[in-house]
Amino acid sequence: MCNWMSWAACVQLWSRHALILLPVFAQAACRSGDAPATASLGVDPAPSATPQAQARLESPSPEWTESERPRRFVGQDLFNHIDGAAELFLEMGFREVVVRRYSNGEATLAHDVYEMKAPTAARGIYLRFRGKGTPVAGVAGRNFGNRYQIAAQKDRYFVQVTNASGEERCLPAMARLVNQAIGDVPNDGDVTLLDLLPAEGLVPGSEVIVCGPYSLESVFTLGEGDILQLQGQRCGIAGDYQTEQDGSFTRLIVAYGRADVAQAAFQHLLQGLDPQLQVLRLHERTAVFRDLNGRFGSVTAANDKLDIRLHLVRDPGVADPPG
Repeated sequence: MCNWMSWAACVQLWSRHALILLPVFAQAACRSGDAPATASLGVDPAPSATPQAQARLESPSPEWTESERPRRFVGQDLFNHIDGAAELFLEMGFREVVVRRYSNGEATLAHDVYEMKAPTAARGIYLRFRGKGTPVAGVAGRNFGNRYQIAAQKDRYFVQVTNASGEERCLPAMARLVNQAIGDVPNDGDVTLLDLLPAEGLVPGSEVIVCGPYSLESVFTLGEGDILQLQGQRCGIAGDYQTEQDGSFTRLIVAYGRADVAQAAFQHLLQGLDPQLQVLRLHERTAVFRDLNGRFGSVTAANDKLDIRLHLVRDPGVADPPG
């Protein structure tokens, strides 16, 4: 098993709002000789579509050759491919990844095509790693990256091509590999979960899909374990907001489908709330707390949803919603 942070540390890593290098094999690099080396998650809706998105992949150009046989990792086998993010992929709904390596002299590209269980799962991975990344010229569709790595997502598929040295000469081949994989996916399924976040005040590009403890870590520490009672069956959506009334804050919404399930999740959250969060007010369906930085937060159980606001500068002063 590789430790991707051992080599990726040479590339600048930013916060969750910045482009970061995704996990790949440590030996995958494009280098010259003198360069340093509510959405449901419980449903698996269709059999593998690997022949569509992966089986017909070809060399990006005649000067590039496939340097080893393709490798396939399924389910928990992902831990034998990446180290440091496998838990996140599995939490989101990972099915399999097909790994290819292409060489041109001493230059090598790593090409990974991940198949997730649903478009929501693939979008969750894409949003988690996108940060402030920007689209790459010549790459079609939803993508971000630079000369070190390009990532793209369409329907159930998340594609990444990695060039650890960052040599510019590899960029055209990287773009062709991404376009080839994404182009073979016929449809791009909707991710209706994104519609839960109100548009007014939402900071573009700040959305994060939360499907369990690992993905929640990038948003806020509310408590241990499955504190939001997602139970591997549903996801929430978080985003950053900037409004005149409240300033900057983060909003996280989870739809449970039924009011009693949302209320049970609210009670579970209160019982397991991180002890470093000081509860200031507690009502039947709302709670207000303060974190160690002196910022405020609130949790409201409204109808079939939990509406959580975080990093508030001022006490929100919320009361129970109407019945």
